[in-house]
Amino acid sequence: MSADPVTLKVSAIGELAVYSAVNALSAEKILPESFRPVILLPPGTEEEELRRIMDRICRVCALENLVVEGGHTEVTSAVTRPVVIGACTGTAMNRGKGSAKAGQIIMTKWAAMEGSCILAQEREELGRVFPETILMRLRKLGEYLSVKREAQICAEEGAEYLVDLSEGGVCAALWRLSVKARRGFVADLMAIPVLQESIELANHYDMDPYKIRSAGSLLAVTADADALIARLEDSGIPAVRIGELTDNNDKILMNSGEIRYLDLPQPDELLKVIR
Repeated sequence: MSADPVTLKVSAIGELAVYSAVNALSAEKILPESFRPVILLPPGTEEEELRRIMDRICRVCALENLVVEGGHTEVTSAVTRPVVIGACTGTAMNRGKGSAKAGQIIMTKWAAMEGSCILAQEREELGRVFPETILMRLRKLGEYLSVKREAQICAEEGAEYLVDLSEGGVCAALWRLSVKARRGFVADLMAIPVLQESIELANHYDMDPYKIRSAGSLLAVTADADALIARLEDSGIPAVRIGELTDNNDKILMNSGEIRYLDLPQPDELLKVIR
């Protein structure tokens, strides 16, 4: 079981709550099967707002083949805007045999994709800065925010550790992977996939694209990166090798030969713009 809150002031709060819970569970090699939302609303909320949130939750659950098993809704002065807490349950995925030599780190899809999608959906002023074609491409990233399918493939291929890129982006995910594996890592910043549109959006708001929430992307540790990448790409999921685990505790991000040691994850860069 996984349980994750979404507190951002965004119109897509229902969808994000589902994906957050689904991805957290999938990264533990558990196949999500059901979803239960707890929705907290401030006094004065119109019924239409609740209906909109639930409609979006049900739409994503249908896409993810999840059953909505009850839930709870409450109006309370404890919140000043809607908050959705999603609980997801499931059963173990089919798992291949892992390898003691597992140490190669791969990453699926792109860094900053969730944050880019949220900004393109929520910030009207971007229409005065960027062409609508760019914003439309970023909004469509909302169709790729689940990691359930790639997690299933990674589990079947015997990947040792999985971490979803949620709050804090790829830098925070690498830190969590290191803690999970109880090993250090060396990752190549230039190898981390990120869309040019996301970079431009991050630059506009003076944000680090590698520290922006990125649901829809997954880190996996495997003994054979090439084989796993080929299997993922056969399923239409882009993936690249970005680094490897080490036998010490150093958390190193290389950038054109320059060594950078990662610090403890800081607040997500998206909070500079959306809270």
